[in-house]
Amino acid sequence: MNCTRPRKAQLFRFCAFLFVLSWFFIGVSSGQGSNATDDDEVRSVIVLARHGIRAPIKSETRSSAYNVEPWPSWPVQPGVLTPHGEKALRLLGDYYRVRYVQLLPNSPCEKSGIYAEANTTQRTIASAHAFVKGLRPDCQIEVHYLAESDGKENPLYMPVLNDTSNRKKLAEAINGRMNGRPDWFTDAFKPTLIKMRSILTECNGGNCDRNKLDLLAEQELIQAASGLDLVDTDGPVTLGADFAENFLLEYTEGLPMSDVGWGRVSRDDLNQFMEMNTRYHDFLLRTPFFAQVGASEIADRIRNTLKGAASGKPVERRFGSMQDHFVLLVGHDSNLAWLGGLLRLDWLLPDETFNATPPGSGLVFELHHNRISDMYSVQVLFISQTLDEMRNLRALVGSEQPTVVPVFVPGCSGPGPAYACSLEDFDRIVISAIHMRFVSSERK
Repeated sequence: MNCTRPRKAQLFRFCAFLFVLSWFFIGVSSGQGSNATDDDEVRSVIVLARHGIRAPIKSETRSSAYNVEPWPSWPVQPGVLTPHGEKALRLLGDYYRVRYVQLLPNSPCEKSGIYAEANTTQRTIASAHAFVKGLRPDCQIEVHYLAESDGKENPLYMPVLNDTSNRKKLAEAINGRMNGRPDWFTDAFKPTLIKMRSILTECNGGNCDRNKLDLLAEQELIQAASGLDLVDTDGPVTLGADFAENFLLEYTEGLPMSDVGWGRVSRDDLNQFMEMNTRYHDFLLRTPFFAQVGASEIADRIRNTLKGAASGKPVERRFGSMQDHFVLLVGHDSNLAWLGGLLRLDWLLPDETFNATPPGSGLVFELHHNRISDMYSVQVLFISQTLDEMRNLRALVGSEQPTVVPVFVPGCSGPGPAYACSLEDFDRIVISAIHMRFVSSERK
């Protein structure tokens, strides 16, 4: 039936009814469950997630050198996942359990089909445990990680550059993106930085220490680092990005608004500050050489895992075993930015800024199988709770859903809304993006 040129009012109404009905079912399917159809099944899923809500770390407080009032107190030590953050992640894990119910059947715990791996920090390990508790509340799923006491970095999450020349090259690459003018960032975000300085230095109570440093008086710095760090950065925008993250954590932790930026940061202010934060990290972490250093290892293992799941044959350098169909990797916002930069992935959450990486959010790689053509494809998503869902610990059921954004993969994706890639094209894109010298030979 051609609904584009109706001749009668009755036919017109019937076409309108079909249109509304189709959009109703599209809305229902996008709200709950994966993007599979009768002829399409999801065979495997890999989730690369950021850890959950934690207490601010030292770089986000700077020993109170710039704020005239004390920072709010937290229930845990700096950098540690909070009880509130754990609850938010369990809600998100419960959502994933419902979304991928076909991959997570109610099987014995030893056959859960879940492989979980976290970075060495407390916040990533605890976050992985909270995630899997939501995925399988009845099981004690093992979380794989390298203990910090071993004194080794996990190259999956934290690349290691032992040679000075590569660290220098990294700093030069970042400076090169700014034409050797890191002070450009300060000028670009001057209004935002002025507002932030005002929030840091205003004080109406009696507990004010006016003898503080001026945020805007610092000099922008990008240089090769020593020790475990790869690059050293500092200056007004570096500070502003760190303080913005502190305000974000205060908001998502559910602190009273009187404690979010000492009561001087509104929800709109938070968006403005996080725009600076995200743009800053995009400029650093998405610099092509940095993205290649930071994400070659994880990208290579993602492609191997998807290929193994499709072939049903053992593949070296994959995550988990052949029986594991849900892979959870818990790292940091840097891991999301590095991988996004490496594969040129961008996403837009409706309640946040471009390429935001809020607590618990993640890049999701779905392996789809078409039963008719027997072909495999990869669909990439970005999934995140909204900031208010985190803040208020809203259960992700019914009309209350996390944000699920299809992600376009340049050089690979087909048309929207799913932006599916053939598995072969996805494999080709990853191979062309990574560099094997940044892939660990020790990980098999």
